[in-house]
Amino acid sequence: MEDKIVLDRETFKALAIDTRVNILKKLDERFQLTLTDLANELNMAPSTISEHLDKLVSAGLIRQVDRGMKWKYYRLTPKGKGILNPYEKRVWIILTVSTLALFVAVYHLLLRLGQLAGTPLANLIAGEGRGVGGAPRMLEAEKVMEYNIVSKTSQIPYSELMIVLLLVLVTGICVGYLIRKKKIL
Repeated sequence: MEDKIVLDRETFKALAIDTRVNILKKLDERFQLTLTDLANELNMAPSTISEHLDKLVSAGLIRQVDRGMKWKYYRLTPKGKGILNPYEKRVWIILTVSTLALFVAVYHLLLRLGQLAGTPLANLIAGEGRGVGGAPRMLEAEKVMEYNIVSKTSQIPYSELMIVLLLVLVTGICVGYLIRKKKIL
C-alpha cells in the first residue's frame, strides 16, 4: 500500500504559503484558537491572519466554530489533521491492538508460569509423597528433582517472554510517537 497524500487544486494553493502551514501547525498543537490568538502566536496583524484563515476554511482544512459568543474559534478538520499527521490513525490502531495483545500475552505467560509452579516438586514440598510416618521418600524425591531439572529447563516459556517483550516495545514506540506529537500527556 502506497502512502500518498492526494491534494486537490484548492488545497494545494492553500498550502503553498508558509503562513497557512504555520496556522495549521498551531491549530494542531492547541486544538482551537481564535483569530487574536493566532495573530499573537505568529506575530502578524489580525487582518492578515483573517485572509489566510478564509483561504484555509474554503479549502476545507479548518473550520470556524461560532457558538454565538464574542469569539470565533478555528479548528482543524479531519482533512487538515490527515495532512499534518498522516500516520496518526495507524499509530492509534497499532497501539490499541498491541495493548490488547499485550494483556492477552501477559495473561498467557502468567498461566504458563503458574503451571510450572505446579510441578511434582512443588507437590512434594507441599507434603505429598511422604513415606511411612511422614518421612520423605528419598528415592522418589530424587526422581522428582531429576524430572524437574530436565522438565523446567525445557518448559521455560521463552517464546511467551519474547512476545511480551516485543509487544511492550511496539506499545512503547507508539506511545513515544504520540507523546512527541503531543497527542497524549
